[in-house]
Amino acid sequence: MPPKYPPKRPSSSGRVPSAARQPARQQRLANRAAGRVPARSGTRGSSGNGLGSLLVWSAVFGIVAIVIVGVAIVISQSQSNTTGAPVAPGATTPINILSSGRTLGNANAPVTIDVYGDFRCSACFVFTTNGTEKSLVDNYVATSKAKLVWHDYLTIDAGDGATASRDAANAAWCAADQGKFWVMHDWLYANQSPTENASAFTMPRLSDIGKAAGLDMSKYQTCLDQGTHDAAIAAEQTAKPAQVTATPSILVNGRYVAGANANSWPTYDLIKAAIDAALASPTPSGSAGAASS
Repeated sequence: MPPKYPPKRPSSSGRVPSAARQPARQQRLANRAAGRVPARSGTRGSSGNGLGSLLVWSAVFGIVAIVIVGVAIVISQSQSNTTGAPVAPGATTPINILSSGRTLGNANAPVTIDVYGDFRCSACFVFTTNGTEKSLVDNYVATSKAKLVWHDYLTIDAGDGATASRDAANAAWCAADQGKFWVMHDWLYANQSPTENASAFTMPRLSDIGKAAGLDMSKYQTCLDQGTHDAAIAAEQTAKPAQVTATPSILVNGRYVAGANANSWPTYDLIKAAIDAALASPTPSGSAGAASS
């Protein structure tokens, strides 16, 4: 399957461990701790004093309890955006910036920033909401120095065999038919599962999200139910540049912007450097992938 960047919110290093693997990883750590601590207590307990062992075992049980609580929190978070009223986005794309289809900004801007993402990808959520995308929009798109073009890369569907990434992408395209792609983009990310669970984007849930986002439901629902844009989204999967093997991936004027290492996406500073270089040495700014509408 195509690799994707893991889902947990990033650490200070920018590397993002997989939230989907959190419970198992935490359990393994607890098991290791439970295996190591009694071994050490055996040497201490050779004096015949059972209090040391009791204290150690109490610590072990405390660690296990913490792990269980942590797992419960992760499971709770994974379900939190799948039921009830859709969550309104905290980070929103400015409505005063021109847009056309999945392109945000002046169509004649000298630089094109291509973003390859998956609405189920929580690394993409971080990229979108941690200030990176906002800084690009504020500093380059809003000033007509660059335009931002979205491309769907369904990495998570490819990994688990579900269709939720495709269905969410189709929902966003259906919103684009009403001139509201970026509105739906914000609502989808606000309502994804932190563990990338497909249950966040069932068809009924996507209908609820569209209604909450203020779409014309008579048009949107038909588009959603019929999978109107599924074929075009499928075509995008083979039209992407060869360098794009994970989400999020960024290209500036067709040039791939690498992260600091193989397991991280590019920071704002790396993308900024690529944009500034492109502005200093103009090249054709056409989008790197398929058509942007």
